[in-house]
Amino acid sequence: MTKLNIILSISGLLLLIGCSPKIQIPEGYELVWHDEFSGNSIDTETWRFWEGPAYNEELQYYTSRSKNAYVENGKLHLVAHREIFNGYEYTSARISTDSTRIGWKYGRFEARIKMPEGNGFWPAFWLMPIRDDGWPRGGEIDIMEYRGNEPYKTTGAIHFWVNGCEGNPVECRTYFTDSVTISDNKLSEEFHVYSLEWNDEGFTWYLDDYEFMNIPYSVIDAQFEPFSTPFYIILNLAVGGNFLPNPDETTPFPQQLIVDYVRVFQEK
Repeated sequence: MTKLNIILSISGLLLLIGCSPKIQIPEGYELVWHDEFSGNSIDTETWRFWEGPAYNEELQYYTSRSKNAYVENGKLHLVAHREIFNGYEYTSARISTDSTRIGWKYGRFEARIKMPEGNGFWPAFWLMPIRDDGWPRGGEIDIMEYRGNEPYKTTGAIHFWVNGCEGNPVECRTYFTDSVTISDNKLSEEFHVYSLEWNDEGFTWYLDDYEFMNIPYSVIDAQFEPFSTPFYIILNLAVGGNFLPNPDETTPFPQQLIVDYVRVFQEK
């Protein structure tokens, strides 16, 4: 799929800025799971912390410390710090719903998020299969990925093992991706809703209900039957890595990924 930048003026769309809106259920859907972060702490019966380093040449060490992840005033904060910790120069946080084996096949997945500010930040809202067949056999669904050095743009993608490939995961992984670029404020200046609709016909990505990518199953030539099982939710704030330039002397720390809510709807 050709990668395009779509210039989008978000003024005049649904009121998604300011206080958290009431739950609006899309027509034909029902709410099956959500976290509004309305308590005083992260619900550890729902969310599991990743502890330690990650992949993709990222520079952070993930922790479960309240310094790196906390709930305040109805919002989840994942915070990146520049500090020496267990041999790494940065710390941050990553949480996921896989600890309770919560997952869904098909539905509308959405989160209202405010991005961090500065070069080197790589937050994501994404889905992985509960059944672990070894990446990328089961597929990967990226609802939102953001590069701090491209503060007006967000990206979506799917990853899978290409049909007929007999190499290793890196050689055999292929993907479709596209992005949308807004034309006014940076994504770090306001909250926006990032969402994905996934059904038996394929995948559709939205920014504030503006559709910017659609991938039908008919174009996915994959091995190992990806996207055939329930997927769980991941939220993380990475620092540096092979997706973007690393932080530099202009990068301000600490920085936060702030999440107002996460919701999952399924067709009735």
